[in-house]
Amino acid sequence: MAVDTLTPASRAMQHIVDLLEAAGITATRDAGAFFPRPVGVLVALPSLTSRLLAARTFTMPVLIVSGNPLNSSRNVDLVYALADEVLAALPGEGTYFPSSWRSAPNVEPLPAVEITVTATVPEE
Repeated sequence: MAVDTLTPASRAMQHIVDLLEAAGITATRDAGAFFPRPVGVLVALPSLTSRLLAARTFTMPVLIVSGNPLNSSRNVDLVYALADEVLAALPGEGTYFPSSWRSAPNVEPLPAVEITVTATVPEE
């Protein structure tokens, strides 16, 4: 099946990436090409939470991932400073919590901070 246009879920992810980029934060939705050096922002797969007549609402995790272990104050501060920037760039109020991100099944997970974001996109 060929997809000529983005699906609503992909458009929601891209909307969040665009908001972050407008705030000067480099973010990606491409988990296959993502590796944090030393930290990175990944917009992960969304969940459909509401479907209206003319729009769909999705929630999705935005992960601030550290390529380094969080075993020093400097590394911890780097991750949480970026989490605060990401949170400030996104609409509405939000919270974050410690998490992890695994790039492949046979590798150790990397430390992360996760923010849950809501995005509503119009039907096309």
